[in-house]
Amino acid sequence: MIQKIFFVVCIFTAMSFAKTNSEVKTFVIEDNEVEIIIIYPDKIVQGESIHLMGIMKNRYKNAVMGGLTLSFPQIRYTNGTYAKNTFDSISSYSPPDKIYSGITKRNIKSKYYMVEGWEKKWNRGVEKQFFIELKVPSGISHLLVNVRGVLVFGKKKSNRKELAIPSVSFAKDQQGYSVRQLSIPIYKKRTIKKNTTIKKPVEEDYKKQTVTGTGFFINDNILITNQHVVEECKNIEIVRNGYQAKAKIKSFDKTNDLAVLVSDTPNKSFLKFRGGKGVRIGESIIAMGYPLGDLLGTNIKLTLGNISSLNGLLNDSTKLQLTAPVQHGNSGGPLLDNHGNVVGVIYAGLKNSIAQNVNLAIKDNVARMFLDANDVSYNLDMNISKIEVVDIADEAKKSIVQVICHK
Repeated sequence: MIQKIFFVVCIFTAMSFAKTNSEVKTFVIEDNEVEIIIIYPDKIVQGESIHLMGIMKNRYKNAVMGGLTLSFPQIRYTNGTYAKNTFDSISSYSPPDKIYSGITKRNIKSKYYMVEGWEKKWNRGVEKQFFIELKVPSGISHLLVNVRGVLVFGKKKSNRKELAIPSVSFAKDQQGYSVRQLSIPIYKKRTIKKNTTIKKPVEEDYKKQTVTGTGFFINDNILITNQHVVEECKNIEIVRNGYQAKAKIKSFDKTNDLAVLVSDTPNKSFLKFRGGKGVRIGESIIAMGYPLGDLLGTNIKLTLGNISSLNGLLNDSTKLQLTAPVQHGNSGGPLLDNHGNVVGVIYAGLKNSIAQNVNLAIKDNVARMFLDANDVSYNLDMNISKIEVVDIADEAKKSIVQVICHK
């Protein structure tokens, strides 16, 4: 146990360029090779709306159907707004709507608000998601959200079986099914009295610093990078061979270390995210970026490797582990598959005597959920046929820039 704790401490102290803070958080359930992720705001103010995104991925086997359900024990009636739904259907229920009880095996009256997405023929490796906006009720200190999923196997009722996620839990929802419960803190709205002067903290004098990283365009004037690359920037420059522009931060997610930038000069090329099936262990990948600033030269660099794990440190399901070498300055760069599609965003590398050649990337589905939540458009490519690395590099380098943060 002591060795394990020591190893974990070494891992975290060796992180070369990861950051942690809280703006948006993730709630993860992994059970029976099924993964559910809820993305939610870390802070909610009473009387305001909350935006939640739910995603469920089937890593188990092909199912005849399946669903993701969120229910809210403190909310009886509400008009939820849905968006970015990829389920075949999405439905909501409020009292006195009828819902099926897993305990009584019959329909009962609902007691509180519930929303669920259902998918027919849910194949292995496929993920589904929906986004919901609803009003936060007054008079509560925490918003409770019941989260569960189900996969159904067997076309005939006689041989039908269900796989519940979570499989076991002390918490049950109004239908009697096991759930994991998410609790989100609610804050009271602050009011400022008239004629009150708000004083900002005095900024300490410090030597001007420049931080560099990498970013890549996902449409003609929007690019994505790591949040820690552009944190506390006064000015942001983005450059590559034949292109130079200024950029501003459009949105960011400190928890998942992602940021969206808007360029003041359009770029003709952009990268597409991989559609369809996710990456597999052992799959070949390509990392591109601008490591170590000017030390290695100003031209873009490329390294090759493989996916070594589908989870990050301590089974972090939002990350991938890879063997392609990355350095300071690679942060925010794209991780590409053999067709040149984005499968991740370079995040961190571990450098110590215990962990060697262990590097991390943020999964593409996490990046896409962040983009969806901020209404940023991007493109998917379902084609995964292999292209020569030199051809991928020639095309991809037109979309990848060095991000220079002036503090």
